[in-house]
Amino acid sequence: MIERYTLTAPGDIPARFGVAAPDGPPRYNIAPLQIAAIRTAGGAIAARWGLLPPWRGHGGKRGPHILHAPIDALDSVPVLRNAFKSQRCLVIADGFFVWHRTGKKSQPLWLHPAPDPDRRDARSRLVGFAGVAATHRDDGQPSFAIIVGPAGPLVAPFDTTMPVAIGDADHAAWLTGPRDRAAALLSSAPAGWRAEPVSTWVNAVDHDDPRCIEPLGNPAQGELF
Repeated sequence: MIERYTLTAPGDIPARFGVAAPDGPPRYNIAPLQIAAIRTAGGAIAARWGLLPPWRGHGGKRGPHILHAPIDALDSVPVLRNAFKSQRCLVIADGFFVWHRTGKKSQPLWLHPAPDPDRRDARSRLVGFAGVAATHRDDGQPSFAIIVGPAGPLVAPFDTTMPVAIGDADHAAWLTGPRDRAAALLSSAPAGWRAEPVSTWVNAVDHDDPRCIEPLGNPAQGELF
């Protein structure tokens, strides 16, 4: 499952997603239950990673935070089914991390799209991970879960799942299109992703600075999809 991800260029949100960016600095190590940017049908907002069902259960207890929404659970889990029907979102990112664990050693890798050809100063570009959102009735806090599907070729040796990325041309269909059309987009696989070994600085959840994506070795090695 995706454990951390990045949004290192929030200033690119208006050009890529066509909406004003929510206030916030570049993020190099977004972790569960932290606030991050998502794109909804109404614009870009700051929301908590960890979808919380909008209702209270028996005894007035809140439900658990849902970090990941497996594709095959979108029909079987009521809160995910309801959110997928009417509250789909795009989780704005430009990469995510996996860890190659061998014995006691753990090497992080940053998986990200190749930058736009005309952006020689960039190492990645913004993408929208498929997500579902909810707003709790008590405090009005928006929250989201990232939809995950089967791992691609480079992720498979390290994990069984990975976030689903929605192609740029399909953003509107994902956010506001019919449910069947949105479901079909979950099988798409964008091309041109890269895997870069990066500094173990990212291992600490409280580290959130450019050292988290400091490259080791050849930064252009491999393609993810």
